[in-house]
Amino acid sequence: MRLLILVILLSFNVQAEWTQRADFGAEGRHRAVGIGIGNKGYFGLGHYNGAGPNIIKHDWWEYDPSTNAWTQKSDYPGGFGVGSYACLSFGMATYGFVGGGQYSNGNEFYKYTPATNSWTQVGNIPTSAMNLQGFAIDNIGYYLSGSTVYAYDADTDTWSTKNNAPFSVGIWNSAFVIDNKGYIKSSGSLWEYKPSIDQWIQRAPFPGLATAGSMSFAQRNKGYIVTGYSGALSEVNSEVWEFDPSNNSWLLLDEFPGTSRRFGASFEIGDRCYVGIGTNGTNFNDLWEFDRSLDVDQLDQLNVRIGPNPASEFLAIEVQNEHFKAELYTISGQYITSSSASGSLTMDLSPLESGQYLVRITLQDGSVASKKIVVL
Repeated sequence: MRLLILVILLSFNVQAEWTQRADFGAEGRHRAVGIGIGNKGYFGLGHYNGAGPNIIKHDWWEYDPSTNAWTQKSDYPGGFGVGSYACLSFGMATYGFVGGGQYSNGNEFYKYTPATNSWTQVGNIPTSAMNLQGFAIDNIGYYLSGSTVYAYDADTDTWSTKNNAPFSVGIWNSAFVIDNKGYIKSSGSLWEYKPSIDQWIQRAPFPGLATAGSMSFAQRNKGYIVTGYSGALSEVNSEVWEFDPSNNSWLLLDEFPGTSRRFGASFEIGDRCYVGIGTNGTNFNDLWEFDRSLDVDQLDQLNVRIGPNPASEFLAIEVQNEHFKAELYTISGQYITSSSASGSLTMDLSPLESGQYLVRITLQDGSVASKKIVVL
């Protein structure tokens, strides 16, 4: 008889779970594009130079979290046919948009359609957008050049300007979206944008080391700034900072377990968040998944019960008076099975080999609990 032992690896408020996933499917690089479209993630373009010539890339790769695998897709057609780097990009529900950058042909802007694996040139970017991160809300992409706010409407393929921001963006800003509000970190400042009223609000200043070149994303109504450099390009760090808009505060988490770096890339697939590639003088091709799982106290507040503990052959999951989904993955991220139920369900573990696994529970409001389990 095998026993199932639940292993709680997260401590209250300061720790998060990082899992290394399949390496990016091509050469390491930096200043590349990372976006999520639907249920897939994408890395592409970028460059690497090191001590040799500047090699510009135009390849485009799709990551599938259900199989933990990369697939090469159609090459980016811009940049005089050889690609670009430091590009502006937006990921939306069914399309992605990429353009501008360090090696752009006339502020070109392209739409990528996963359904047909094709690129289509769309309306040119209004300015020469390089080294700038934007964000997308409701099929509209936003970016700042200085204090000018530009908005791209994907439905009408048109650009417009909004009210000027009360601050100016330098290169290598960070950006993320929480609850239909956009956030931009520029050096040590943080600003929140409400598109419904076209208004910016200054939030708590960023207390970390990184002045630029960070990876950024949002997960479960909190924003994250990961690694970056501090003034000089060589001064890279491994800091991970969490911003909570509900109390306008920053929290320092455990360090990023990969190598310190600058100019990495990130993408979001729902509440699953990924970072990777980048450089510290050496170009990387790794990929890491971030999961700020709910702790035991939070599980209690959400009326989630997992057990028994220890158990054999099965896992019982109870969520009081609520419909939920339970997914089971290998520790490397390969999907195994899932079930949905109202109130409770039992997950059969008898076919599993001994080892570690990950259980993810998604509630109706989008809250996610992730726990490692060990099957003996």
